[in-house]
Amino acid sequence: MAKYNGTTSVIVDTLYPKVAKLLDSNWNKVKKVFEKFFQDNNSQIYDIAPFDNIYFRKSDIMNLMNAVGITEEEVIDIMKDCFFWNIPYNPQAAKEPYVLVCICIIKYHMIKKKEKEAEMSAVYLSFSGKFYASIFSGVAFPKAPPSKHREVMEYVVNNMLNNKFILKEKGTMFGAIQALVQTWLEYYKSDIIGKQTDEEIGKMIQQLRDRIKSFLMNIARQYNKAYQEKLYLNYESQNENQDEFRLTDNDSARAARYTEMSVNYITTHSVDLQICQRCRDENITATELKSIMDSILGNKDNLDDIYRVINILIADFIRYYPDKEVGSVDFIAHSIKAKPNSKDKYILEMKDIITKWLMDNSVNYRRRRNRPATDASYRRAVLLYFTLTICKAVNN
Repeated sequence: MAKYNGTTSVIVDTLYPKVAKLLDSNWNKVKKVFEKFFQDNNSQIYDIAPFDNIYFRKSDIMNLMNAVGITEEEVIDIMKDCFFWNIPYNPQAAKEPYVLVCICIIKYHMIKKKEKEAEMSAVYLSFSGKFYASIFSGVAFPKAPPSKHREVMEYVVNNMLNNKFILKEKGTMFGAIQALVQTWLEYYKSDIIGKQTDEEIGKMIQQLRDRIKSFLMNIARQYNKAYQEKLYLNYESQNENQDEFRLTDNDSARAARYTEMSVNYITTHSVDLQICQRCRDENITATELKSIMDSILGNKDNLDDIYRVINILIADFIRYYPDKEVGSVDFIAHSIKAKPNSKDKYILEMKDIITKWLMDNSVNYRRRRNRPATDASYRRAVLLYFTLTICKAVNN
């Protein structure tokens, strides 16, 4: 039993090396488990508020452990030398095998400086049973989920949450939890990469759970207030005098949810060559487009612009066709329709972003862009790739 500062370090010394070795060959399997969990629960994860719980089943745990290549029994056998394993200890989540495996997965990616993969792993952990699920039903909404009184929660989101609430700022549950995870990872970055004791890892797990609990409880307090005072009965529809790009509250929430779904999909999947085939024409090949998209999506400095382009595409369609579905044939037709003389500031902003990407990532484009047909082909190909990928994300 290894000891540091008077306590054990079994997780770092024994469990982590075993999990890390397995991840060298099994990470893609684990990633697919995460993606499937997000897809299976997309209606709750990408909703505008915590309307319903996210059920984390025994099958979810088994899927994860099988993908990693380790059993719960093996983890328990390793952890028997941990000082807190056989005594009452908070957080209880620190004694859950799948939680400890997730912590090892996060550590694995942080050491390799793969922040995106570490973040995905931490978001998955945050939505799991010992975190979001147990807090939702056990503490935040013990009597009934807000979906039973959806109009109350909608009132809360539209009228009682200001930008100090992370949910209001980010627009969806996924965005809010992702932001919490990013802050947590940044705060504990040096600790995660370093040699933590079991006690330090226990405290780090407690911190993540506390942040999620605080997030949900802040919303629950507003929800309970609105319900008790019947504030939702005074809810009025959106003012019709709206500016150029203003959407109704419901449409804005829908656009935000689809944007989060699409950004998450496009940044966690490899560039799809089949989609590139559908985007090619006489001026740009599928392989060249794939190379361009690999460069754009592989540069984390582009993330804000990726989010912006996807959001403009979705919001622009919804404002013109609020009754039609994002991801439909109508969405594709509207999104790739030529708008050469548009004065819309958002369309112009999107065009500028795509042009900058092409200038930064395509030698052929820089050489041939003075030819109008070539310029249009390259920009249309990138735009169509994003459009078709949005369709894939939303329809999944």
